[in-house]
Amino acid sequence: MKFVTVEQSDARLKMILDNPFEGSIAIDETGTVFFANSFFLEILNRTEQEVVGKKVWDVIPACRLFETVGQGYSIWGETLIINGKEFLVARFPLKKDGQTVGAMVKTLFPDQITAKEIMNKVSRPAKTENYIKNTLCTCRDVIGETPPMLYVKKLARRASRTSSTLLITGESGTGKEIIAQAIHTRSVRREGQFISVNCGAIPENLLESELFGYVDGAFTGAKKGGKPGKFELADGGTILLDEIGDMPLFMQVKLLRVLQDREVWRIGATTPTKLDVRVMASTHTDLIQLVKEKRFREDLYYRLNVLEIKMPALRERIEDLPLLINALIERINRKIGADAIGVSQESLEIMKRYSWPGNVRELENRLEQAINWSDDHIVDIRNIPIRPWEEESSNVPMSSDIGFRGCIQETERDLIVSALEQAKGNKAQAARLLNMQRSVLYKKIGRLGV
Repeated sequence: MKFVTVEQSDARLKMILDNPFEGSIAIDETGTVFFANSFFLEILNRTEQEVVGKKVWDVIPACRLFETVGQGYSIWGETLIINGKEFLVARFPLKKDGQTVGAMVKTLFPDQITAKEIMNKVSRPAKTENYIKNTLCTCRDVIGETPPMLYVKKLARRASRTSSTLLITGESGTGKEIIAQAIHTRSVRREGQFISVNCGAIPENLLESELFGYVDGAFTGAKKGGKPGKFELADGGTILLDEIGDMPLFMQVKLLRVLQDREVWRIGATTPTKLDVRVMASTHTDLIQLVKEKRFREDLYYRLNVLEIKMPALRERIEDLPLLINALIERINRKIGADAIGVSQESLEIMKRYSWPGNVRELENRLEQAINWSDDHIVDIRNIPIRPWEEESSNVPMSSDIGFRGCIQETERDLIVSALEQAKGNKAQAARLLNMQRSVLYKKIGRLGV
C-alpha cells in the first residue's frame, strides 16, 4: 500500500484551492486574511505578502466577509466588485467544534459574462417530456406517518394499480394534487402525460374548448388547424379535473358523456376522437350537498366516485408537523437559496396549537415568511409580522356571545346561499354579487357548511 505524506497532501490541497477558475480568500475571527489563492491575488493585482496578514476591509473595502464571522451562516449569489470587475460570490463561515473561527469568500464563476451565460442556460431548461415528467410529485413527496396519512398512502397504492376514475376530496391546501401526481407516477400510465385543469379558474365560455379542443374554423378567432383539448393531450396518461365542484351544469353533461363513451367531440368536429385516459377529479366542496341542491349532477358524481381518497386536514394529523416542517424547509431552501435547518422548540409548540385553516399550503407560506425574516439557521416563526395564531387565541367566543355570533353566521350563510342561487352555482359570479374575493367566499362556504 502506498502512503501519502503530509507534504504531498498539503501540495494536493494547494492545487485544489489554487485553481485558475475560482478565487478564494479566507480570514480568521479578527478579520485578518490568512489565505488568498493566485486567482484572487491576480484580480486584486497584489502579491501574497501584500494581502496575507492584512485586515480584509483594507484589502477589499466592498467585501462583507467579516459580517459572516458574526452572523455564522452562508450567503450565496452576492455580487462583489473588485477593481471595477463584478464577480458572483459566496461567503460562508469556517467552524471548529461548532464555533465560528473565520470565514471564506469564493467566486462562483471566473467572470460575470460566464456567470450570465450559465444562468441563462439554467433558467431556460429544454421542455422535453422527460423534464416535464421529472417535475411531478412521487410517493416520496407524500409526507406523513400518522394513521390518517398511512391510510391515504394505502389507498393511493391501491389506486395506482388501476385505471378507474378517482375522486380526491379534502380542504384547500391538503395536497390533493400531490397525491394525484404520486398515483400517476406510480401507475402503468407514468410514461404518459399528467394534465391538470382547474375547472374554477377557466371562464365558462372557454371551458369546453380548453377541455375538448376545436377544429379549424369552428368559431371566429379559432386557431388555424384547430387545437387539441386537455383530454386529448392526456391521451395515454392522466387528467386531473381540479375543483370539479365549480364546473357549470352544461359542462357536467358533456363530461358525463366523455366518461361513458371514452371519446371527445372537438367543437365543430363531425367525428369523435377516441381516448385512453384516466380521469381523476378533486374538490374541497361537499359534492353530496351540491347534488342535493341540484348544482351537481348525481349521475356524474357516481361516475367520478368509483374510488375516493379523502385528504385529512393538517389539524387532524398534527403529529406529522415535524416531518412536514423538515420537508418544507428543504424545499424552501432550494427555492430561495436559504440555509435554514429547523424551527425553534417554542415555534413548534405554537404551531402544534394552531388550527391551520389553510393546511399544508399555509404551513409552507408561514415557514417561507419566517425563513426570510430570520437571521439564524434555527427559524423562529414569532418573527413574522402577521401571526394568525395570536388572533385565533384571542378570538375564542365567550359563552354569553354564542347566540349573537350564531345569528350573524346564520345571516351570513343565508346571504351566500341566496347569491349562489342567483348565480346558478357559479362561485365567481356569486362572489361578485357579494362584493368579495372568490377565495374569501370559498373559506366562508367551508366554515359555514354551505
